[in-house]
Amino acid sequence: MSQWSNLVGLVNQNCLATFGIPVVYTPSMETRMELSGTPVELDGIFDEKHEVVSLMGGDGMDAIVPRLVLEIRLSDLGFPPMTGDSVAIYGITYNILEVRSTGNGVAVMILNRQQDHFGF
Repeated sequence: MSQWSNLVGLVNQNCLATFGIPVVYTPSMETRMELSGTPVELDGIFDEKHEVVSLMGGDGMDAIVPRLVLEIRLSDLGFPPMTGDSVAIYGITYNILEVRSTGNGVAVMILNRQQDHFGF
């Protein structure tokens, strides 16, 4: 492993130790039968990030869209995260809409809160 990779790993480890919270990751039974929907408990960094979206091309309007994100170390999960899986944070279940890899052993997942039967 290169010195840079070691430094990035230490930074990721310190960020997780400082800002990480317990989460429960559950793979989808529809797309991952081999994992049997077995939940995995791990720590992740949960945040609401803001993304600028251009609505009408380059000269159109821009909008700032809040996105719920969860960052985890791939080695803590043990398998690659996928769209359609879910994660529980503070007892609230979120669906994974998109997975982005940072290339440094960390995955950033865009989340959407699951609606309960009351529509909340």
